[in-house]
Amino acid sequence: MSEQLYDYRARLLVRLEGIADEIAGAIAAIPQSRWHEPVTPEGRSPHTILSSLRGLERYVYSLRLRRILAEDSPELAAFTPDPPDPALTMANLLADYKTLRRAELELLRHLPPAGWARAGRHPLFGVRTVQWWAERTLEHSNRHLRELRGE
Repeated sequence: MSEQLYDYRARLLVRLEGIADEIAGAIAAIPQSRWHEPVTPEGRSPHTILSSLRGLERYVYSLRLRRILAEDSPELAAFTPDPPDPALTMANLLADYKTLRRAELELLRHLPPAGWARAGRHPLFGVRTVQWWAERTLEHSNRHLRELRGE
């Protein structure tokens, strides 16, 4: 494996780890009284945003990574998210999101180079590798972080 690819993956892991704390910080900067008020032009609230983050980590990214690493070329199903559950607290959503992210990082940190290249087939995206899914996970987190920050 090239040194550049090794360095890229190491930086990817660092970024995947750090963004969970950045999201927690962005949420902490929003007054609790505004957690259910829209902060995006599309009308998403901080609670809705965090629910989306947690839901996709739980029902999409973590599961897909595990399947690709456990099975040879699995067929990955499309995902339709459930609406956010207003009864879930921000603290619970954030704790669950961080727990899921730590579990993903444990999987990724110990991968040999060939593990990053393992792939599964998605009906919309086609054949995608573990590395691609890790990058997509980070992009999704970054997008929601920007929303929480009002960027």
